[in-house]
Amino acid sequence: MNGNNDESLIRDGETAIDFILFETERLYVREFNIDDVEAVFAYAGDAENTIYMTWGPDSRDDVVNFIHSRLAHQISSPRKAFDLAVCLKETGELIGAVGLYLTDDREQAELGYIFNKRFWKNGYAAEAAAGMLRFGFLCLDLHRIYARCDSENRDSERVMKRIGMRREGEMKSSIHTRVRGRLQWRSVKHYAMLRREYLKALVESEASAS
Repeated sequence: MNGNNDESLIRDGETAIDFILFETERLYVREFNIDDVEAVFAYAGDAENTIYMTWGPDSRDDVVNFIHSRLAHQISSPRKAFDLAVCLKETGELIGAVGLYLTDDREQAELGYIFNKRFWKNGYAAEAAAGMLRFGFLCLDLHRIYARCDSENRDSERVMKRIGMRREGEMKSSIHTRVRGRLQWRSVKHYAMLRREYLKALVESEASAS
């Protein structure tokens, strides 16, 4: 993975510069730009894609407002939200999003992710999420990164486990939200990782590979 944050990609025939935060084996993760509306609407406006989200499905106007809010975050200081577009290296196609949302003291952050359902079951969410752990701990110097999911969202929980996060517990019937078109109380599973845990696993991984 490339941790450089000043690299950019310019596509043929486009004037927009997509600033890349980092790369993984198959993906690059960049800032959103105004040309991303249709690609974001493809997943954010889909009921199946957003079934376990506390928002959505979004209208196209909602997505336009979202993109403008991300542009504002990019120039905010100090920056507290890193909501980023995930693209395939091979084609440049935007397939989802991954984010870190920092606490006021900038010591902790919540990890989030969503991917277009056309690209599920390919390991992209775990690949991008693992990249965000590295970015958060090594570039942002975070103390702790945590994530949560609906207790029935086994795919999301599988991502948290796959990237090495530790289960901290389950809050029963703790969120009142809309799922499958019905407002209801839902249980939530919580996972987390500390910086020292991440560094220990990183050292062990590099030692075993040498």
